[in-house]
Amino acid sequence: MAEKKKIQLRVRDAKEVLFEGEVDRLSSFNEVGAFDIYPKHANFISLIRKELSLYDDNKMIKKIDFELAVLKIKKDLAKIFLGLEVIILDEKQI
Repeated sequence: MAEKKKIQLRVRDAKEVLFEGEVDRLSSFNEVGAFDIYPKHANFISLIRKELSLYDDNKMIKKIDFELAVLKIKKDLAKIFLGLEVIILDEKQI
């Protein structure tokens, strides 16, 4: 039987690696709304918000709450950096 394709994932903040391993799906939110990433997803970079849910064998294995992060996925290798500072600009400053 063929081995199921996985996503290699590394999630870190400025201090430590929070998760490193294989998942078969990850879910989060961006400016468009909720989304999922499965193996063989198109190359993708996005700011993500709220939470990150990691799944393996169709079960949630980890949920990470945060304010803002960057996600990059390319050829089933995903990297997520948490801990971005949220800056709210006053429109009068622009």
